[in-house]
Amino acid sequence: MYEKKREEERESLRYSGDVSAEELRAAEEYLSSYRHGARMLDCMRYGKQFMGSEFLPEDPLLQWSETYDDLEYDKPDADESIIRARMYGVRQFISELKCDSNTRLLLYWHYIRGVSVTRCAEMMDISRAGAFRVRKRALETAAKALRKVKGSASILDLLPL
Repeated sequence: MYEKKREEERESLRYSGDVSAEELRAAEEYLSSYRHGARMLDCMRYGKQFMGSEFLPEDPLLQWSETYDDLEYDKPDADESIIRARMYGVRQFISELKCDSNTRLLLYWHYIRGVSVTRCAEMMDISRAGAFRVRKRALETAAKALRKVKGSASILDLLPL
């Protein structure tokens, strides 16, 4: 059922004006990468907490004298730092978009907090169809902004995760 809803949302992202369908999908994927990063951090935290050194993969960069028992598990590793930096980049991107506050609000609640568009419509006191229109305009704005950031290269290269 979830996949069907997701597919309907993707179908609503048709070509419009000066933004191609590929750019809209890439913008959505870029914004959705925040939730993916959050899930990755949750999994890493769970693994460290409940599996300890068994969870950590063999690292060829460790010196012969270092062992996983010597490592501090509460200290973020390089992967965590990269994921957090990319997540911060998505949040920063949303906050700096040149659009109205409703658009930024929907982007924040939907892509950062993981709230459905229908629930965002209820929170913003607009119709469900209105929320999907705001989302589509927001994605168009995001795609244009990503195009400016990236320049003439494909915005698919911007995808952080």
